[in-house]
Amino acid sequence: MSYKTTNQAKANFDDVYTAPTPHAYMAAMAEHGYEIGERARPYNAAAAALLREQNGGARPVQMLDVGCSYGVGSALIKYGYSFDEIIRFYASAPTGYEAASKATQRWLDTSRTANVRVVGLDSSRAAIRFAVNAGLLDGGIACNFEQPDVAPASEEINFFRSTNLLSSTGALGYITERTLGVVLRHLGEDRPDEFGPYSVMTILRMFEAGSIRRVFEKHGYVFGAVPDVRLAQRRFSDADERNNVRRVLHERGLDTREWEDRGKQYADLFIAAPPGQFERLLKRMKDTRANFEREPVALMTEA
Repeated sequence: MSYKTTNQAKANFDDVYTAPTPHAYMAAMAEHGYEIGERARPYNAAAAALLREQNGGARPVQMLDVGCSYGVGSALIKYGYSFDEIIRFYASAPTGYEAASKATQRWLDTSRTANVRVVGLDSSRAAIRFAVNAGLLDGGIACNFEQPDVAPASEEINFFRSTNLLSSTGALGYITERTLGVVLRHLGEDRPDEFGPYSVMTILRMFEAGSIRRVFEKHGYVFGAVPDVRLAQRRFSDADERNNVRRVLHERGLDTREWEDRGKQYADLFIAAPPGQFERLLKRMKDTRANFEREPVALMTEA
């Protein structure tokens, strides 16, 4: 089943991704209990920390957040805010573009910033424009590489070439192997480091990961799931969405009793790394999972 067909089973939130400011997006995510960014945060932070350790901290990690919307991943990883803190901030922030942008800049100035540079990729020009102007993102790429006639410009290729951590949280399925192929063709080529690039991504259980695996393997990466990590994404928007998603999963032979039957979408965690580095990254993910189960993970590393 194609991603396009599978997506028809899900609720559509396209209208909240194109507003000039994040307020409508954040309100919609809060209404539906969106939580996968928070759930994935320890794993993205652990991959960034591993790269810093391996590369001696000589330069910041550059993370490319694929499907970044308004820079939520950067607020979580670079600036160390929880998703609840982000929701609360925009619930009370001014709604005009300039006022919201300046308020966001002041808010970010109060954070503990990790030694991570974040570039965002999203098809929403409005979301990228706000995130870059407000300082949530260090750079932005507003392109829809799902369209076969859209190719990256030289500046965008430079962003890909200087990246050593590829992240995508909650976006794969909307974004397919077509976009990843554009990115992976150039990923990390300008980084002289011995380690990376690494990738950490979530894929909803309703989507088959085979095409994602194949595009990573085509570009020389080892790709695989992190065992025993399943992350809640959000509540179903209504009974129809729940029934449609469960039907898709049952057609694939997947058991939903402990997961989707309880009223939420769930995703699995996947990673990718160059040959010889995958097991090291996988061990860090397993350690993160074990630590996260015992106690909250220290997500931030001071610059």
